[in-house]
Amino acid sequence: MASKKVDALTKMDIIHTAKNFYWKRQMPKWTVIVVDRELPVRPLVLEAARVAPNDPTNSHQAVAKLKSFGFEVRYEGRAV
Repeated sequence: MASKKVDALTKMDIIHTAKNFYWKRQMPKWTVIVVDRELPVRPLVLEAARVAPNDPTNSHQAVAKLKSFGFEVRYEGRAV
Protein backbone atom coordinates (compact mmCIF):
# COMPACT_ATOMS: atom_id res chain seq x y z
CA MET A 1 0.00 0.00 0.00
CA ALA A 2 1.41 3.35 -1.06
CA SER A 3 1.69 6.00 1.62
CA LYS A 4 -0.81 8.87 1.74
CA LYS A 5 1.84 11.36 0.66
CA VAL A 6 2.62 9.28 -2.43
CA ASP A 7 -1.09 8.98 -3.23
CA ALA A 8 -1.40 12.78 -3.02
CA LEU A 9 1.36 13.49 -5.57
CA THR A 10 0.59 15.50 -8.69
CA LYS A 11 2.23 15.47 -12.09
CA MET A 12 3.75 18.87 -11.33
CA ASP A 13 5.30 17.50 -8.11
CA ILE A 14 7.08 14.86 -10.19
CA ILE A 15 8.25 17.33 -12.85
CA HIS A 16 9.51 19.81 -10.26
CA THR A 17 11.40 17.11 -8.36
CA ALA A 18 12.86 15.63 -11.56
CA LYS A 19 14.43 18.95 -12.51
CA ASN A 20 16.59 18.91 -9.37
CA PHE A 21 16.95 15.14 -8.90
CA TYR A 22 20.42 13.58 -9.07
CA TRP A 23 21.05 9.84 -9.00
CA LYS A 24 24.65 8.70 -8.62
CA ARG A 25 24.02 4.99 -8.12
CA GLN A 26 23.49 2.27 -10.69
CA MET A 27 20.18 2.72 -12.48
CA PRO A 28 17.56 0.25 -11.21
CA LYS A 29 15.40 -1.91 -13.49
CA TRP A 30 12.40 0.46 -13.39
CA THR A 31 13.04 3.93 -14.82
CA VAL A 32 10.94 6.83 -16.06
CA ILE A 33 11.51 9.61 -18.58
CA VAL A 34 10.77 13.05 -17.11
CA VAL A 35 12.01 16.33 -18.58
CA ASP A 36 14.07 14.37 -21.14
CA ARG A 37 15.96 12.51 -18.39
CA GLU A 38 15.87 8.85 -17.45
CA LEU A 39 15.44 8.58 -13.68
CA PRO A 40 14.81 5.76 -11.19
CA VAL A 41 11.09 5.29 -10.56
CA ARG A 42 10.79 4.60 -6.84
CA PRO A 43 13.49 7.01 -5.59
CA LEU A 44 12.00 9.82 -7.70
CA VAL A 45 8.49 9.20 -6.38
CA LEU A 46 9.68 9.01 -2.78
CA GLU A 47 11.68 12.21 -3.16
CA ALA A 48 8.71 14.01 -4.72
CA ALA A 49 6.47 12.86 -1.85
CA ARG A 50 9.13 13.85 0.69
CA VAL A 51 9.05 10.51 2.46
CA ALA A 52 11.87 8.36 3.82
CA PRO A 53 13.58 5.75 1.63
CA ASN A 54 12.06 3.00 3.79
CA ASP A 55 8.51 4.12 2.90
CA PRO A 56 6.26 1.09 2.19
CA THR A 57 5.56 2.26 -1.39
CA ASN A 58 7.00 -0.37 -3.73
CA SER A 59 8.29 0.01 -7.29
CA HIS A 60 5.09 -1.30 -8.87
CA GLN A 61 3.00 1.27 -7.01
CA ALA A 62 5.41 4.01 -8.06
CA VAL A 63 5.25 2.80 -11.67
CA ALA A 64 1.44 2.85 -11.58
CA LYS A 65 1.46 6.41 -10.23
CA LEU A 66 3.83 7.64 -12.94
CA LYS A 67 1.91 5.85 -15.71
CA SER A 68 -1.30 7.47 -14.50
CA PHE A 69 0.34 10.84 -15.17
CA GLY A 70 1.32 9.77 -18.69
CA PHE A 71 5.07 9.44 -18.19
CA GLU A 72 7.06 6.92 -20.23
CA VAL A 73 8.05 4.10 -17.88
CA ARG A 74 10.77 1.60 -18.80
CA TYR A 75 11.82 -1.77 -17.49
CA GLU A 76 15.47 -2.59 -18.12
CA GLY A 77 15.57 0.14 -20.76
CA ARG A 78 12.50 -1.00 -22.69
CA ALA A 79 9.25 0.96 -22.79
CA VAL A 80 6.42 -0.71 -20.90
